[in-house]
Amino acid sequence: MYYITLDLEWNQAYAQKALAVQRQLACRLRGEVIQIGAVKLDKNMNVCGSYQIIIKPKYFKKLHRHVSELTGITQEQMDLGTPLEEAAERFRKWCGKDFAFLTWGPDDIPMLKENFNAHRLSADWLGKVYDLQRIFKTRTDGLSKQRSLEYAMDYFEIPQNLPAHDALNDAYFTALVAQRLDVPDAIKSYTTQNGEYLDERVMGDADAGDDGYVTIEELLEDDAVKNPLCPICASRLRECGKPLHSKGQKYTYYYQCERDGEMFITYRLHRNFNDTWRAKRIIRRADEAAVKSYKEGLAKHESFKKKTTRKRRQRSKSRTKETAEISG
Repeated sequence: MYYITLDLEWNQAYAQKALAVQRQLACRLRGEVIQIGAVKLDKNMNVCGSYQIIIKPKYFKKLHRHVSELTGITQEQMDLGTPLEEAAERFRKWCGKDFAFLTWGPDDIPMLKENFNAHRLSADWLGKVYDLQRIFKTRTDGLSKQRSLEYAMDYFEIPQNLPAHDALNDAYFTALVAQRLDVPDAIKSYTTQNGEYLDERVMGDADAGDDGYVTIEELLEDDAVKNPLCPICASRLRECGKPLHSKGQKYTYYYQCERDGEMFITYRLHRNFNDTWRAKRIIRRADEAAVKSYKEGLAKHESFKKKTTRKRRQRSKSRTKETAEISG
C-alpha cells in the first residue's frame, strides 16, 4: 500500500458571493480548491512520487486578497489553471488503487468532497484517510492540544527550507514528519480506535449529498441512534443511563458493550444548508472523568427541572388564588 500526504489551498469567497453560489447549487461550498499538492510514500515510507496542480475555479473566480498573500498564487495563475473535473481525474489516476491519504488535520478531505459534490463528481475514492496530526499527538506528548505542522517539524528538527502555504511544499513537509512516525503501526490502532475516539462520523449531511433529517425528533428516532452497535465488535450496546441534553443541541448517551466495556456516544446537531438536520457522532470510552462529568450533567439537569416545575406550581397557585379573590 502507498501513503499519500495531501494538502490543499482554496479560494475564499466574499460573503455575498458565497451565499449566492450556495443558494444556486443548493449545497455547501465554503471555498473552491485552487491547488492540490501530494507526495507519495511506499510501504517503507520512502518518497516515490509527487503531484501538483493549479485549478481554475468555476464559482469563486475572483482571487481573495488574503489567499493570494498567503499562498503566493496570482489571479493570472488561477485563471490559467486546470478545471476541477480534469484535475480530479488526473489526481485519481496518479493515486492508483491501493493507497491511503495522510493529512495534517481534518479539513482537507471534507473540503475536497464539498468541491466534488458541487461539481457532481464521485468522491468514493477519497474514503481511506488518516489524520497525521492525531497520530503525531498520540505518538508524542499525548496532549489534547492540536499541534501545527511547523511544531511537528521543529519537534523532529526538520529544517523548513521551502516556503509554507504552498500545497506541494506542505505535502512534502507532512511526508517528512510521517517518516519520523511509525505510520503503519499507528494505523493498526487507528482503525480500531479512531485517534482519540472509537468512532467518528457525520449522519445526514445533506450539504455533502446525503439525506438530511427533517426534524430533530426524526434524527433521534433513527435506528442507528436508538439501537447503536459497538464500533469494535458490532454487538448491540446496552443503555446505562438517561440521555443527557446539553446546550448547543448536544445529546450524550451512556452505553455498555459486554465485550468492550462502557462508552459514550455523543451527537452534536447542526443545520444543513437546506434547513434539514445533521449530527456529528462521536463514540469514546467512558473513563472515570467522563462518567463523573456525565453524572454531574444529569444531576444539574434534574435540579433545573425540579426548580422549573416548582415555579410553575407556584405561579399556578398564585393565579388560582387571584381568580378566587376576584370571584369573591
